[in-house]
Amino acid sequence: MTKRPMPKQDTLDEADSFTEPEDWVGAAEVRPSERPRAVGGDAMMFHVYRASNDQSLFAVIDSADETKLPPCPGGRWTPFKRFPELGRPRIGFSEEAALSDIRDHGYHLNRIDIVSEVSPAPSSDLK
Repeated sequence: MTKRPMPKQDTLDEADSFTEPEDWVGAAEVRPSERPRAVGGDAMMFHVYRASNDQSLFAVIDSADETKLPPCPGGRWTPFKRFPELGRPRIGFSEEAALSDIRDHGYHLNRIDIVSEVSPAPSSDLK
């Protein structure tokens, strides 16, 4: 099993799709308790920062005000992505948990470990 690094983004100039629409169904299967919900005109824009020393650790805040970020353990936070609240389950990110943490603490910490495994397919699968 190997970990794949996620792409780095140096600025948060534009909103980025954190997951593709076809991933939303998979997210619903991963977190069956999360259902699509209506999002009004006050939808949050999530600002995501990655730890410089831990590529799997992310901090999420509700604005570009980096003073809202918690201390980064052993490193510094670097801008990674910005994307809007959609009200749909996502792979690797729970909007509901992020909204709750941001409301209660001012930020949300998220760890994403991507593991891929390569194995040969039996020839019977190819028929």
